[in-house]
Amino acid sequence: MTNLIIGNTSQLAQYMPTDFDRVSSRNINVAEIKDYKKIYVCFAEQRTFDNDLDFDKINYDYTLSLFDELTAKCDKIIFYSTAMLWENLEQYGISDEFSYNEENKYLKSKERITKELKKRKNVILHYPCNFNSTKRKGGYLFHKLMSACIGEKIQTGNLDFNREMVHTKYIAQRSLNSEQSEIIAPGFLINLFNFFGDVLNHFGVRENWSSVYMENKEKKHDSRHKNIDSKYDYDNLLNDVIFDIENYRRSVL
Repeated sequence: MTNLIIGNTSQLAQYMPTDFDRVSSRNINVAEIKDYKKIYVCFAEQRTFDNDLDFDKINYDYTLSLFDELTAKCDKIIFYSTAMLWENLEQYGISDEFSYNEENKYLKSKERITKELKKRKNVILHYPCNFNSTKRKGGYLFHKLMSACIGEKIQTGNLDFNREMVHTKYIAQRSLNSEQSEIIAPGFLINLFNFFGDVLNHFGVRENWSSVYMENKEKKHDSRHKNIDSKYDYDNLLNDVIFDIENYRRSVL
């Protein structure tokens, strides 16, 4: 018995085993789905920067109706919520009480569907932190980094802030090896300004980047949190991103 991915164009799906069956999340006919060991639900409306979208339409209404039909089709369903439901790293794993900016409609929709799916016995909930790769759809900050690495000039706002981030491959690998609900995150924050600089310096294209903040500063990454058991560190992130962008450069240059 094999596994199924719903959301075949998602970046997560691109890092899943190639022998998994895959279907689009659009116009899916559940009646045609055979029995599977696990079903990985990899789709969501993720344009978090657009707060005018009706996130509930996809992230709650459609997802919930799909789960109602999928329950009898597999042993386990893996659903990807988000670690962003905990605004503070110190809250990870301590309680089920979420804490985030409730004006963010994307997170509100993820909270609604997460609380509903937690009631279901055959659902495994994974809470990934922010993840990026060259497989992510355009329109995000990571694509500016990719553009600079192939010779294009880019401009960013002030990136002197810290964020938890990993490469998509890490999320996929951890998820595949997990049999329980868990937060999938490294437990530390990276400085985005330093991260951009380190990647661009590796490819020798730092001059392609201009920003409202360009002051060189000592690398500063917040310490790992005790509630996160992960061996993934900043060097792992850099290596994964550089390897990914090297392949991307070979495909377009």
